[in-house]
Amino acid sequence: MVWFALAVLAALYVVLAAWATREFRRARRHADLPDRARFCDRVGQAIRIATRDASQIAVLVLDADDDHTVATRLARVLRASDSLAAFGGGEFAILITDVGGPDAAIEAANRVREVIEASVGIALYPEHGEDPETLLVHAGDALHAAKHAHSGHALFDRAARESLNLIAELRRGIDDEELVLHFQPKADLQTRRVLGVEALARWEHPERGLLYPDAFIALAEKTGLIGPLTLHVLDRALAQARAWMQAGLDLTMAVNVTPRNLLDLTLPDQVETLLELHSVPPSKLELEITETAIMADPPRAKAVLARLHALGISLAVDDFGTGYASLSWLRDLPLQTLKIDRSFVMRMAADEGDATIVRSSVQLGRSLGLKVVAEGVEDEAAWVQLLGLGCDLAQGFHLSRPQPAAALTPWLRTAARASTAAQRDAAVDA
Repeated sequence: MVWFALAVLAALYVVLAAWATREFRRARRHADLPDRARFCDRVGQAIRIATRDASQIAVLVLDADDDHTVATRLARVLRASDSLAAFGGGEFAILITDVGGPDAAIEAANRVREVIEASVGIALYPEHGEDPETLLVHAGDALHAAKHAHSGHALFDRAARESLNLIAELRRGIDDEELVLHFQPKADLQTRRVLGVEALARWEHPERGLLYPDAFIALAEKTGLIGPLTLHVLDRALAQARAWMQAGLDLTMAVNVTPRNLLDLTLPDQVETLLELHSVPPSKLELEITETAIMADPPRAKAVLARLHALGISLAVDDFGTGYASLSWLRDLPLQTLKIDRSFVMRMAADEGDATIVRSSVQLGRSLGLKVVAEGVEDEAAWVQLLGLGCDLAQGFHLSRPQPAAALTPWLRTAARASTAAQRDAAVDA
């Protein structure tokens, strides 16, 4: 029995020694893992081979605890031709050669996630970059996206990267006052007198030139920048309204607010502060909202609109006809104006269906006691047709294109003189 026990102990010693030797070698391998520079060299070599063979490679980036067991576990799911690197701080990178496409790269990422708990970012050569550093940067962007989406892994998305860049640039642009306003007049259809203007945001991007709202408003809405952006627009619009008041031009100032703005319970207080700052009467400000904004959260929207209305601010439903607002909500909300979407107005002369929508919208607005504004009025025929339908105001290129204040001010003065002269002549004829 003694000899048997000694034999068992000897065998156990051999097993433990072998395991310790293997773990020591694995630890040594982890200690010898390439750093960023050596990894980039390997990726560069793989790129040259992939270019010659018209194949693909993948670079995977992940964060994990920086200990030798991570490298040991990763080694179990990697091929001999793949390379693992440790950059320090728990960051690892993997080179997958001859990957065979996005699906194969995702499969490799899933194998990695089977042995360690980590998010993985993936970039492919040549689709996502043609040099090692670019591939690493883009794989890092994908890793960030995977963490944000809690998706486990993500392929680099160039459009998403551009959006991230644009978000950072927009934040800087707001701070640096790169956002400017153009103004488009609105006139009474009967008298042709200009009664107000709508402030329209533009972004004077230092590299991309003048950008229109479609390029940045939706992005601001998604990222939470819409709050400071809207306050900046309101501040500049009210400053210009005050300047025109001092110049003797009696105009209302319309500013668009988005669904996210309308759900902000602090908006009424912020607007009241800006009105006081610029000494603009609340009756001179009109906030334009969309049907979509109302229906995002009707009770909350109603509460915000009620507080704005209590301040004496005019409220308008913009782009009417393109959303799905309940007519009961339109009836119950403290609205003063309904704006018919330009897409219907511009086609009403050629399309009976659009003409019917415009006619019905005018009738609905009047039945609810609202002023009705037609956007997209581009010729005299549309002006006359809208006048015949009983529409109140017109806005569009036939009157004026949106312009900076410096360019629009002389036009407004000329229009005011013409309106005054026309009223004087009408009084004499009467």
